[in-house]
Amino acid sequence: MIGRHASILVALLLSLGFNSASAIGGLSDSEQACYAVSMVGYDTVINSDLGMPLDQVIDSMVTNNNALQTLDIYQDYLFLVVMDAYNWEGSPHTYAVKTMYQCAKRQSS
Repeated sequence: MIGRHASILVALLLSLGFNSASAIGGLSDSEQACYAVSMVGYDTVINSDLGMPLDQVIDSMVTNNNALQTLDIYQDYLFLVVMDAYNWEGSPHTYAVKTMYQCAKRQSS
């Protein structure tokens, strides 16, 4: 129950952060997508640290998040990010930065 509430709160914060970043910074579509993917990784590390089971993390972050429906083309990539982030030993911030860099590198090639 707590895990579900935590994931809802994280999804809400993600949507608020995503909207403010795109409005203020004037990010391109690919930059917005990379930001969203890195925030999914950030949230997954937090949920993992809180002890949320992996199947619930995947369900809440990849398949049932209405805010990410526009990123359907990244579905497989998001799944890989969630799987990698769930086992991350460092801080959520470090993981988000790593993911943002990898996504930007992937977008440029």
